[in-house]
Amino acid sequence: MIFQIIDDKKECRGYFADGKLRIRELPETLTATWDWSELIGDRDVTLAKIIMQGQSINEACPEHLKDRLEAREKKIKAHLKSFIKSKVNLNDICFYDLVPTKDIQHYYNLLNEITQWTIENNPKPKNYRLMHNINQMCKEIAQQPIRVDKEKWKWHAQRDQKAMHLSNSFWDKPLRVIYNPWGTITGRLGLQEGSFPILNLKNTIKDIVVPKWDVFVELDFNGAELRTLLSLSGHNQPSEDIHDFNQTSIFNNNLSRDDAKKQIFAWLYNPTSTAIETDFYDKRKVLERHYAEGVVSTPFGRTIPSDDFHSLNYLIQSTSSDNFLDRASAIQKYCKGLKTNVAFLVHDSIILDVPLSEKQRIKEIVEIFENTKLGKFKVNVNVGRNLGELK
Repeated sequence: MIFQIIDDKKECRGYFADGKLRIRELPETLTATWDWSELIGDRDVTLAKIIMQGQSINEACPEHLKDRLEAREKKIKAHLKSFIKSKVNLNDICFYDLVPTKDIQHYYNLLNEITQWTIENNPKPKNYRLMHNINQMCKEIAQQPIRVDKEKWKWHAQRDQKAMHLSNSFWDKPLRVIYNPWGTITGRLGLQEGSFPILNLKNTIKDIVVPKWDVFVELDFNGAELRTLLSLSGHNQPSEDIHDFNQTSIFNNNLSRDDAKKQIFAWLYNPTSTAIETDFYDKRKVLERHYAEGVVSTPFGRTIPSDDFHSLNYLIQSTSSDNFLDRASAIQKYCKGLKTNVAFLVHDSIILDVPLSEKQRIKEIVEIFENTKLGKFKVNVNVGRNLGELK
């Protein structure tokens, strides 16, 4: 049965299905809706938004229903404007108690119709399940308020222009990290408008962000993109540091670790470079498997239009990102029922908010993180009392 969540406030929880507004818990008979909501939780419900690669229901609406959607939305927006003009606080009142039942029925019946048409006329993408999990994880993170040390923030704002700009933009606002899972061509997370800028927060002011519990624990992969190419080339993961491995296996100990690191990255990010020839990192073989007719196809089911020059970079970056997000989602699920939670995802790092009473859980979380679909990746672990002091 197709449904839409109407209000997800705890005292107002309601959904619309089969032509009726229902004020109760979601039954197992519900099968599909447009987007994930907290009320859905871990139910295996088909999300039309994932099928449409992150489009809103307005963007994905078929032509034959657009006029009706515009008319129905005008009525709903008119009600909302009247509530705002009357200074009604929608946080205190159930939305469906304010809008005439007839308008609720017309609007949500149409949303269900659009959802059903979308599901019936579009195939699920190969990466549907991964994107479903990533979307859910991002929405759960967005529900968590960010804690900041306002004294430190104020101190930075008096001395740093970016900190002052951040203060002007966010000081009196609720602080949330609102990710956009469809924000980049390779699948790396972007941020929605209004989000706290966690992805580009200046290093010198990161110490304003503090945990809810006792410490932040940061996990990231050692040499993630090199390990990704190593896996795509058909090789097992070394247990040691990837640059130590390269120093021995690629450069025969003829270079220092730092020089080996510089040379391997210069070669990796230059698609035309042939400075390094090795079976461990076989660019040609990898592209033969994953790039054809202007499309990169990753092991995680993502397809990316590309030209020859960008194809390898897209493949490595996208596969590495999806490998990370897949493990982050698994950790998010593991943490349900614990105080420990996924606080942020910062590029290729997962930041956990951990109470000391659950520090023994870190070992299990690291094991979840390191056992990837591309092999067992070595994990770096850092700990700190704030986001700027992770060591």
